[in-house]
Amino acid sequence: MKFLRAMASGLAVGCALAGTATMVSAQDVTLRYSNWLPAGFGVTEHVIKPWIADVERVTEGRVKVEMLPKPVGTVLGQYDVVADGLADMSLIVPSYTAGRFPVFEGLEQAFIGDDMSKRSPASWKAFETFIQPTGETSEVHVVGVFSSNAAHVATTKKKVQTVADFQGLKLRTPGPAMTAGLENLGAVPVSKPMSEVYELAAGGVIDGGVFPVDVLKSFRLEGVIKQMTLVPGGLGATHMLVAMNKSAWNRISDADRKAILEVSGAAMAERAGAAMHKVDLDERAFATSANIALEDASPELAAAIKEKILPVRQAWIAKAKEAGLPDPAQMLDFLEAQSR
Repeated sequence: MKFLRAMASGLAVGCALAGTATMVSAQDVTLRYSNWLPAGFGVTEHVIKPWIADVERVTEGRVKVEMLPKPVGTVLGQYDVVADGLADMSLIVPSYTAGRFPVFEGLEQAFIGDDMSKRSPASWKAFETFIQPTGETSEVHVVGVFSSNAAHVATTKKKVQTVADFQGLKLRTPGPAMTAGLENLGAVPVSKPMSEVYELAAGGVIDGGVFPVDVLKSFRLEGVIKQMTLVPGGLGATHMLVAMNKSAWNRISDADRKAILEVSGAAMAERAGAAMHKVDLDERAFATSANIALEDASPELAAAIKEKILPVRQAWIAKAKEAGLPDPAQMLDFLEAQSR
C-alpha cells in the first residue's frame, strides 16, 4: 500500500514537472524569418531588424527571431511559405501575386501621397479598418503593414516629359494598380520583382520601371538608370506586410503575444514611415552623385497622368466591392485624408 501511494505521489510530481516543462517550452520560441531582400536594404535595416530587437526586448528574450541567410521558396511565393509553415515569418509584397489580394491593391493607388511618415501609418489604419475584416489575409497572422516610398518613372534612355513619351516604353511594374495605369498611359508594363530589374534593364529587355528613388543604390541600378521623372503624390506605392505563420504565433504565450502587439502594427508602420521618408531624402542625394537626373514632372504632365489613371481607381472600386469590401471609395478617401 505504501508502495502504491509512493508511486502515485511520484507520478503526480512527474506530471507537474512535465507540465512546467511544457509551459517553459511554450514560452521560449525561436521564429525562422525567410529573408529575400539584399544585404543593407533600407526596409531590413530600418524596420525589420529594429522590430526583431523590440520583440526580444519586450519578451525578455523568450521570443527570438532568426533571420535566415537565404529565402525559403521564391520571392513571389512568400505568402504561401508562411501560411504553410515552411518558414515562420517573412516580408510579403501582395502586389507581386496579381489578382490574389484585390482589396489590398487599394493601398497602392496613385496620387494618394508621397510623404511616407504619414502614408505608412495611414495604410496600417486602413488595413485594420477596411481590409482585415474581409478575410483577405486570414491564412496568416499579420504583424504589420507599411508602405515603401512613392514610385516614380525611371528610364534607361528616353526622358519622360509628356504623356506621349510613355508610348511603347517597356517599364517594370510591381503590381496590378500600376500595371493598369501604365497601360492607360500607352506604356508596356512588365511585371517583375525588383530583384530582376538590373538584369532586365542591362539586357535591354525593359526601358526602365516604376519604383522609388531609394531602390537605385540598394539594387545597384546606377549603372543602367539614367533619369527619373518625379510625379507629385507618386504613381503608387508598393506595400508590404510582415506576416507570421498562425501556428508559430500560437506557440507564443498570451503575455508575450500582447507585448509583441505593442511594438507591431501601428508602431511598425510609424517607424517604417519615418525611416522611408528619411531614406528617400538621403537616396536623392545618392542619385545626384551617381549622375542620375531627377526632374519633377511639370504640372501639365502630372495633370495628364492623373486623368489617364482615373479609370484605374474606378475599376479598383468595382473590383474591391465584388471582393467583399462594402465601400471601397470610403477607404480611398480615408487614406488620402490620413496621408496629407
